[in-house]
Amino acid sequence: MNISILILSMGLLSSFSSSSTTLLDVKAVVGKNQIAVAKVIGSPTSCAKSKYGNKCFYSKGDTEIVFINGKADWITVEGLDHIPFDEMAMESIGLPPIRPSFKNSYTIRWNGVAGLTEVSIHKGQKNTDYAYIKAFTK
Repeated sequence: MNISILILSMGLLSSFSSSSTTLLDVKAVVGKNQIAVAKVIGSPTSCAKSKYGNKCFYSKGDTEIVFINGKADWITVEGLDHIPFDEMAMESIGLPPIRPSFKNSYTIRWNGVAGLTEVSIHKGQKNTDYAYIKAFTK
């Protein structure tokens, strides 16, 4: 009986660990207005008008979102310094790790993944520095 509990506990821990690798689920916020985004990732720490729309900053994932035409469109996730710079970094923003459209020593880019216009991961000093997502607007 104790072995069954141990195995069950290990299964729960491994499923918790794999889901905890997602710092920000981009699909959960893309296309949503500011109120809906706040329900998913919390209230912004600040917002300011930009050339393209409201630009808001969020603590979760050290995230910046530009709301174009009132919807979350351009998303930058900064808190990825602990994520290795490779295709698997996509999991940290809630996207499947698939073969990129472009890759060099500093940038990995995907076009059309999960219905998004473009997703790019940028290298920092050692690991990933940040992810940049263009949902609809180029």
